[in-house]
Amino acid sequence: MGLALGTVLFLALEAAFALFVNARWRAHDRGLKHVLFAASVFCCWLMWAIVYASQMHPLIRPVISREG
Repeated sequence: MGLALGTVLFLALEAAFALFVNARWRAHDRGLKHVLFAASVFCCWLMWAIVYASQMHPLIRPVISREG
């Protein structure tokens, strides 16, 4: 799964959370819930993107021993 596809999936997750918040809570509770869900999805996406990028370009390379 590429970075673009993963980002689209996280955007779809955020859209699902937005619909969930609008259907579940009253109007005066929605603002904070939207911010909390959006921040949590963004943090999860950022962590996923960092792990994905670190696997694409690792900083540590394996050491090949030339013994025997």
